Amino acid sequence: MGLAIIGSAAATGALKEIYDRMLARPLPPVYRPAHGGAPGIITAHSLDPALIPKVFGCSSTLNGAGPLTWPERELVNAITSRLNQCLY
Repeated sequence: MGLAIIGSAAATGALKEIYDRMLARPLPPVYRPAHGGAPGIITAHSLDPALIPKVFGCSSTLNGAGPLTWPERELVNAITSRLNQCLY
């Protein structure tokens, strides 16, 4: 049986606690999915729950400072993901 991505509604234990912390963080409305669960970029990391706070802590630090506006940072993120052949 292969690994499965677990959404916030099905999460238990440590993964649920991480999702709850991530969902409590301020997010731009565009990142709030209509289903009310965690955004796909967070859910994609459910295969390694211990990595979620590290990845998003780092990205929050990098994206929170500097002269770029939020749309400009999103453009840099999108181009980086595309260059890395990442869905997100």
